[in-house]
Amino acid sequence: MTEQNEVSEIERLENVRYAAMLSQDVEALDVLLHDRLLHVHSTGNQHTKMAYLSGLKNRDWEYHQIDRSQQNIILQRDTALVFNHLFLRLELKGKAIQLHNQALSVWIREKGAWQLIAMHSGLEPSETR
Repeated sequence: MTEQNEVSEIERLENVRYAAMLSQDVEALDVLLHDRLLHVHSTGNQHTKMAYLSGLKNRDWEYHQIDRSQQNIILQRDTALVFNHLFLRLELKGKAIQLHNQALSVWIREKGAWQLIAMHSGLEPSETR
């Protein structure tokens, strides 16, 4: 597979992942997320795969809008780094919030399949909004 084909596959997987987050499709996310996933939120809170899926299923957080921009994908063998600017509108334990974040998603390929193993987001500096 060419590098451009690999980038296209990562773009497709990112689209599927964000669609699953919006629709709270825990089954789809279970396939996409690596068992050793660590998700670090802009608040500094961290979730494993099991904790993240449980929170989504229990509606501890419910995504209403996720807009991505300035996506940049860097491939290095069986690792893909995906950088994005995000605007998120969600409910966190019943409280409506909006976030402007910068995010890094790390995908790895094992046994021919790509899975997300890490996600880290941080608030954008206020002057960039």
